[in-house]
Amino acid sequence: MERSSTSSCPVRQKPCKQFTVLLLDDDSAFRDGLAANLRADGHAVHEYGSPDELPPLTTLAVAVVVSDYQMPGMDGLTFAKAFHEAQPAVPILLLTACSGVLGCPSDAAFVKVRSKPSEYDELHSLLHELVGSEKAQSSASLS
Repeated sequence: MERSSTSSCPVRQKPCKQFTVLLLDDDSAFRDGLAANLRADGHAVHEYGSPDELPPLTTLAVAVVVSDYQMPGMDGLTFAKAFHEAQPAVPILLLTACSGVLGCPSDAAFVKVRSKPSEYDELHSLLHELVGSEKAQSSASLS
C-alpha cells in the first residue's frame, strides 16, 4: 500500500474528516498496511481476516466498509450483500486483484469495486467520497 509522503491526509483542500472503517481482508500484510495508514490519518479501524470473525452485522457502527473480494469461505460480494441488507446506509468498497476474470464483481448500486493493490491516496480519497456521498450513520462518525 503506497502512501504519499507529502501529507498525512490525501484530501488536500480541506481537513480530513475522521470516520470508522470496517476492514475485511484475509491478506494480513495488506490489511495491516492499510489499517496503519488509515489510523495514521486519524480513522478508527475495525480489522477482520474473515467474515466468520465478525460480530453480528447490525451491531457494527461504521461509516464505510472495505472488503477484499477473493476470500476463503465467503467472497466479498456475498459479504457485501449481507452487510448491505443489515445496514443499507453504509457504503461498501470491494477491492479485487481480479483483472477481467469471469466471476469478478462489477459495480452495483450498493457497492463500488476497485483494483487491488491501489495507491493509498486514491483509496483514501474514494473513502472520503463514499462517506460524504452516502447518508452514513452519524453515530459511526468520529467527528
